[in-house]
Amino acid sequence: MKEQLLNNIELELKLLKQLACFIEEKDLSYKPTEQVRTAFELMQYLSTIGSYMMRWIVKSDINDEVRQQVREFRSSLTLQNFPERIDQQWLEIKKYFSEINDSDLNDKMVTLPTKDTMLMGAAIISSVIKWLAVYRMELFLYLKMNGHQQLSTREAWVLAVQEA
Repeated sequence: MKEQLLNNIELELKLLKQLACFIEEKDLSYKPTEQVRTAFELMQYLSTIGSYMMRWIVKSDINDEVRQQVREFRSSLTLQNFPERIDQQWLEIKKYFSEINDSDLNDKMVTLPTKDTMLMGAAIISSVIKWLAVYRMELFLYLKMNGHQQLSTREAWVLAVQEA
């Protein structure tokens, strides 16, 4: 199970990096309506949500100090360092995965920020994987709505370069 979860997270991050290649300065302030994130704010969120939630699930040590560190890290995001931040997030996620085993995934109960309690493996699916997928797709839609007509659904779901 551990390998399948890691493979799914890695795919989400690779697809996010694939979309990152299409983001331009003009896209950063775009938002489809009031009271939603701008594309840049969405990028800031995507730069940490996977690793943040893995820390929440594995370590259960998120406090005000950690939240402040995450806010500061997000505030230093740029269009140029976004792909690097995705890579960094992947390394952190793999580190948290190295601290758990299949028994943890299948038997250990964890509580999410929503106060839902579930098995660790289900929590990773319900937060890390789902949130990366949903917000990646939101970024894709922002780009499409902001004039990137060259993007097709394929760029959001299929890696352009398949690894051997």
